[in-house]
Formats: sequence, C-alpha cells, structure tokens
Amino acid sequence: MIKNKYIWIGLVAFTIAAVIVYVKLSTQKMPDMMVNKAPKTMSVSGVGTIEAKEIVVLAPKTTSKLQELFADEGDLIKANQVLAKMEISELRGNIQESNAALAKSRSQLAASKAIMEDLEAKKTLSDATLTRYTTLLKGGFVTQAEFDAAQANARSANAQLKSAKENLTLSAHDIEKSEAALAAQSAKIDDLTLRSPFDGIVISRNAEVGSTVGSGIAVFHIANPKTLWVKVYIDERQSGALSVGQKATVTLRSLSEQQFSGEVARIAVESDRITEERVVYIRLLNGPKFVHIGEQAEANITLSTKSDAHL
Repeated sequence: MIKNKYIWIGLVAFTIAAVIVYVKLSTQKMPDMMVNKAPKTMSVSGVGTIEAKEIVVLAPKTTSKLQELFADEGDLIKANQVLAKMEISELRGNIQESNAALAKSRSQLAASKAIMEDLEAKKTLSDATLTRYTTLLKGGFVTQAEFDAAQANARSANAQLKSAKENLTLSAHDIEKSEAALAAQSAKIDDLTLRSPFDGIVISRNAEVGSTVGSGIAVFHIANPKTLWVKVYIDERQSGALSVGQKATVTLRSLSEQQFSGEVARIAVESDRITEERVVYIRLLNGPKFVHIGEQAEANITLSTKSDAHL
C-alpha cells in the first residue's frame, strides 16, 4: 500500500513537470508574427561646455595709455558702441601739424593761381604786341631792335606762364599730400577708439584706466550671442553614425531640470588622440535668454530609429 502511494506521487510530479516544459517550449516556438514590435531610438550622449563660435578681440593698433572705459565684463553692448578710448595727446599735435601744412598748401595753390592769371594776361599782351610789330617791321615803321625786344617779351611771358602752371600742379600735389597725412593721423585716432563690431556681450575686460596697453594686446573679448553652441565630446566608438543636422537635447548644469532642443552643426575633422573622443558642436535652437560661456552641459544626440525591438 505504501509502495503504491509513492508511485502515485511520482506520477503526479512527473505530469506537472511535463506540463511546465511543454508550456515553455510552446512559448519559444511561437512564430514571429505573434510577437509585438515597437520602434527603438538609437542615441549617443556626451558632456561638454557652452562656447561661442564668434569671439572678437578688441585691441589698439599702437601702444598707448588707456584713457577712458565705457564697458565692463558681462555688459550687453550694441554694434559700433564706443567701449574704450586710448590716450591721443601726441596724435593731437600731429593733427595740428597736418592741418597747418594743409592750410599752407592751399594758400600756395591760391597764390599760384593768381600768378598764373597775371602771366596769362601778360602772355596775351606780348603775343598781340609781337603780331603788331611783325606787321610794322615789314612796313618799316619799327626798327629791328624794337621787334626783337617784342619777340623776347613774348617768349619770356610764355616761359613764365609754363613755370606758373608747373607751380600750380606742385601746389595741388602738396594739398593731396597734406590731406593724406591728415587722414592717416585721423585714422590712427580712430584706431585708438575701441568700438564693438556687433551686438554682443563683453566676456572679459583685461585693462584698467591709466594702464599702458601694447599694440595688439586685448582690452576686451567680445562674444556674439547669436553664435553660441555646445561643444561636446563623443567616444569614437559611438561616433560612427554621427552626421550634421541630427537632432539633440541639451541640459545645462545651472538648469538641470530643463531640456533645450538643438541640432548638430559641426563635427570636428580631428579627434582627440589622447581621450579618443570626437568633438561635436551642437547649435541651440531654443536656448535660455542668457548663458555663461564655459558652463558644463550634457547633450543627447538622436542617431536613428529602429523598428525591430520586441516587447
């Protein structure tokens, strides 16, 4: 009796095990057409910083002392706005000298014109006298000596008029030279007035009033807010499918609860040989009104969508 009891227990256990195995095998052999599918988005992520594509250095072309400042770091500025003026006392003397030289050249030109008008009148008179003496000589009404004197006067008048025309040309050249010198001095003064080339923001101010700034040494760094983008680093093993125009989402460290949309604007040609990462630039399409250049940011770039993911 006890033996039959164990036999029945073994049969029940075997039956239960067989049912479980059957169910598993049936599930695995279901045709693909019975499996639900859903699209799967493929993406890559990277960390980087906010940068500006267009950053301009404002610096004097000649060494000079900083006389006035009209902007500071963080200021929003307008195109052609004066940001600083350098000392121009020495150039003021040059301007006065150039103005005096120009005035002198113009006076000489006026004098040359007056002399030429007088000589033109004398030439006209001497030519008419020579013509009359030529006729009188044929009739014997004047002597040869008188005729020769009239002829000499005509030649002298022509020579003096020619010389006056040359002096007039030289005076005109002197005026052009003086005007060019004045324009050059004015250009130097203009170069020592630092203006913003566009609507932008002052990233840094590197000098104070009274300091001497060398030629080409930056007084300001100006960024164009319209050219802000995110510079992120993507592992080379994940960068094969990257391409310009792909959509991205960006999260700034200071606004970690918000996501901003963007798109891939540039993929660097050269990878970092040490970190084995590729630099990708993402243009912000709806970024915040104000961002800090150099702030850390995270970006997620959508590569493609696959439809063979099983549910």
